[in-house]
This record gives sequence, structure tokens and C-alpha cells, in this order.
Amino acid sequence: MNEHNGSPAAEVELDALVVGAGITGIYQLYRLREHGFTVKALEAGGGVGGTWYWNRYPGCRFDSESYSYGYFFSPELRDEWTWSEEFAGQPETERYLNFAVDRLGLRPYIEFDARVASAEFSEEQSRWLVTTTAGAVYRARFLITAVGLLSAPVFPAAPGLEEYRGESYHTALWPAAPVDFKGKRVAVVGTGSSGVQIIPFVARDASELTVFQRTANWCTPINNRPISSEKAERIRARFDELHELCLSTPAGFIHRPRDLAAFEVSDADRTAWFQRLYDEPGLTMVMNNFRDITTDAAANAAVTDFIRAKIRERVQDPAVAEMLIPDDHTYGMKRPPLENGYYEVFNQDNVELVSLREEPIERFTPTGLATTRREMDFDMIVLATGFEAATGSLTRMDIRGSGGRELGDHWEAGPRTHLGLQAAGFPNLFIVGGPQSTTGNIPRATEIQADLVTRLLTFMTEQGHSVVTTSREAEDTWIDIVADSVRGTVLENARSWAFGSNIDGKKRAYLLWSGGIPAYRERCEEAFADGFRGFVFG
Repeated sequence: MNEHNGSPAAEVELDALVVGAGITGIYQLYRLREHGFTVKALEAGGGVGGTWYWNRYPGCRFDSESYSYGYFFSPELRDEWTWSEEFAGQPETERYLNFAVDRLGLRPYIEFDARVASAEFSEEQSRWLVTTTAGAVYRARFLITAVGLLSAPVFPAAPGLEEYRGESYHTALWPAAPVDFKGKRVAVVGTGSSGVQIIPFVARDASELTVFQRTANWCTPINNRPISSEKAERIRARFDELHELCLSTPAGFIHRPRDLAAFEVSDADRTAWFQRLYDEPGLTMVMNNFRDITTDAAANAAVTDFIRAKIRERVQDPAVAEMLIPDDHTYGMKRPPLENGYYEVFNQDNVELVSLREEPIERFTPTGLATTRREMDFDMIVLATGFEAATGSLTRMDIRGSGGRELGDHWEAGPRTHLGLQAAGFPNLFIVGGPQSTTGNIPRATEIQADLVTRLLTFMTEQGHSVVTTSREAEDTWIDIVADSVRGTVLENARSWAFGSNIDGKKRAYLLWSGGIPAYRERCEEAFADGFRGFVFG
């Protein structure tokens, strides 16, 4: 077959097949090849990058420090790549991942424009039969998904979008060609992270901008800045140290919570610390704050009040400011978006904020949209309406395990996994970067999982095991452990995509892992050391 792109002429036999060529899939592909497995990756996009390939909208960028997000395993990548900004934008991140794939010689082992249509496990052959939408067929002993937490776009429930005759775009499916907002009447639907990032760019050029907000968020400044050549050299010199630091912090960032509790200091010192964090780059407000802001109601109220006051300072119209202040959650209940001039947008005369609670969209029309109160015409509609997180990209594929059972049916009441790695009844299927295992700085969590999967597959090969699965009992145990990871925190009662709350009719279940990266790693190591506890070999 063609070792580069294009559909294979016949069924392809492999040791392992990786689905997804984002930052996690690339790493998993590298590790498996390093250990001698015949392996390919299937990528739905026309290039590598995953989320950094699809989300090309203006303003898309990291909320992790660039050097804490990239790869740490390769001295060549470390020495030959220099990040230009603390928080790199999408174009630079996509270039980095292409650089990594070519430097590591992985491009021949990635099939592009290869979207998986179905994957079915043959119990007779102990193989996964995977078919793409283009009709290519792969047979693999192991199937590893690396499709990302946020990669299944959600569209508004209101009917008629297909009848709209103007320009329309979803932030998660942004075209490679530039989109021109200049002089146009633009609607942006959604004020989550993607909306918060793109809205200032639309507001700069559009003649009119109408922002439709379902839920306000507690946004703090990104305070991005260039990385000087001197700092780039310091980063290289501390490369291994920074890696260990990320793996030792709860969310995989370079920041640690303070040892102090919020009310162990004076009111003046507490406010001064909040202000310092507000002025610093990135997610320091949530990651480097007092140790109890997510567990103590009074501490959480203090930081929430501080940010509420900041919004009121920055937005001139008091009524608009109140619309931009969340009333359904406190700070830290959701991952807070980082912004760059977002609140000041609403001081512009050409910008209107519409509350979807008070004025829901009833339907889209050929010229715009109709709310419960009025019809509005737009030249362009931008949908920043988010994702079906964690499970969406997996259940939208037709994945069938033993007895033909569909993964979506198995997860009807919420994800069921052992360590986030396997699901009962789906032999030799490994989920990397999926539900019940991943949070925070995603690559730092998923590199642990990719290494674990590689170890497990190597062990099976050495021991002559043909299949591995897990049990319902192991799933039940892990579900309880995952639930315990949010119990007693402000996350416990949140309504957010992390619980599937953004999807109408979806059963509430915590989709991530909040016990911290060190604790996750420790639990996995304990299970592996205890004869791969929870895994069943055959």
C-alpha cells in the first residue's frame, strides 16, 4: 500500500491502530513504533494537529504555557524548536506538531482524510475490523483511540440553520482560508472559551456584532507575552525539571496552589494576592491561588467576589456587566476561559449582548435568525457552541465490542471504564485522553496513559496473551473513585460540559478526573504492580 496518504488497495493487517493524530495520537504512535509494533494512525483531518488542525478561528490559542504543553520526551524537539509566546496561537501550535511528526519520521505512518465509520471486534480472530468512511479497511490486534476531549462539535437545537443563505461557521470546523468580518453584520452564538477568544476579533472589524449568551463565564486576562531568547534558553536548561514539575502538580501545570488558606491572611493581603494573580499570565488565578478556593465556601466566595468586581470595573454599562456576571456557578466550578480584551468589547457602540435565557433562538431564517422577541438579519453567523465532551467523539463512531454491543449503549448512563483506559466487553480497545482519566494540562495526563498502554501491550506480547479486557466490577470501582475526586469541591454541583450539562437530554455524569495527575499516575502504577489489577487477560 501507499505508505503516505490515500486509501489502501486492500485490507491492512496491523498490530495496533491509533485513531487520531493530535498531540496524544502522535505520541502514542511514536511510543508503539519505538517498541516494535506495526502501527498506523488514522486522522480524519487533512493534516496533523487534532484540535489544533480543526480550530483555526482567530484568537484560538493555548491556556497552558506553550513549553508545558509540548513534548518533553525528545531532546531533538527541545533543542530545535523555540516557542515565540507564553501561550501560542493555533498557527504556531499546528506548525509545531507538523515539525514534530517530520522530525520523528512519523508522517509515513499516518493516513489523512481517514475518518473512522465503524470498528467491530471479532471474537473469533481477536482482531478489530476498522472501516473508514472512504471504504478503507484495517484489521488490528489493538485499537487505541486518541480522539480528544473536545472534538465532537455541537450545533444549536433551533431548526433552520441549513436554510440560512449567509456565511456560517462553527469555531471547531473553521476553514483554512481567511474569513473576513470587515463591514459585516455578525452574530456570534456562544460565550464559552471559543466565543471569548473570537469575539474581540469579530468586534474589531464587524459593522455590527450581536453576541448571544446562554451562560456567562468567569473570565480572567491571559496576559500573554513573547518569550525572549534568554528565557527560551532557561527553559531548555530546565527542561527535565519543568517536566517533573508538571507531573507533580494536580493539573499538570507549572503552577502549584499556595500552602496558605484564604483566611489565614489579612483581608488586605488576600486582595493583594488576588490582584497579583489577575495580573499574571495564564491560569494562575485558579492554579496558584490559596489552597482552599475550590473546597471552602467562604474562600471560594472571596475570589468570586474579586472577579465580579473586576467585570463591573471593565464594563461601562451596569446592566450589561450584570449580564456578563455568572449567576449559576462560582469561580472554579468550570475551567475559566482566558481573555484578551473580551469585556471591553461590550463597551463598543456596535456590539449588543443578548441573553438566550431571556430571548431564546426559535429558529434560523434565510437571512438570519428569529428569537422569541424579534427577527434579526445577519451577513454571517459564527457558532461557538462547544462540544459533546469526552464521550462524543467515541460514541459517534460505531464501536462494537463482544457480542456486537455498541459503546454508546454501554455508556448510556455515563462513561464506564477501568482507569479511563478500558471498557468492559470491549477487548483490546484502549482509550487514551478520554473520559474518567483526563483533566488540566491535557498532554501531561495523556502521556502517562500512552506510556501505560505501551507497557501493557508489550507485556501481553511477551506473555503471549491475545486479548485483554476489564470487568463490570472494575468499572464500578473506578466510577466510585472518580466521583470521590469531585466530592466536597465546588465542582461537585457544577453544570458544565464536564458533566455533559451542555447537551440537552444527556444523563448527568462526571466525565473527567479531578483527583490530580500524581494521584492518577499512582493508582495506575499500583494496579499495574498488582498483577495488572482490574485487567483480564485471555
